[in-house]
Amino acid sequence: MTRRRIFGGNGEGQAQIEMAPLIDMVFILLIFFMVATSFVRESGVDITRPQSRTATSIDDGFVPVAVEPNGAVHVAGRKIPPDSVRGIRSVLDETGRKRVLIQADREVPTHLLLKVIDSAKLAGATQVDVAAEAER
Repeated sequence: MTRRRIFGGNGEGQAQIEMAPLIDMVFILLIFFMVATSFVRESGVDITRPQSRTATSIDDGFVPVAVEPNGAVHVAGRKIPPDSVRGIRSVLDETGRKRVLIQADREVPTHLLLKVIDSAKLAGATQVDVAAEAER
């Protein structure tokens, strides 16, 4: 902050604070916090998760896999076939993560869900979880 002395007619000094450096600092802090914030990665597909009484939340560190009722499977934003081991493996290798979180719609048939779980395990995932909403 820069202080200037302005002398009035009676000889008393008044301190002033310039706002430009203060505003610059606020914008720099805003940019820093925007860049430093980690955003939760979702699958980008609108699904209705099933409910569970034992659902717990997990932190970041997983590869999101979305399964739609029509059979479409999305891994980290890419559409792949349900039994594509190679598609899941490439994302696991790119991210360096070994945990997969399957976000399946509640209308997804069981055989399709199992096919995606098997593909994730064959791709090298050490842990495969299925997302659910906590029951109230």
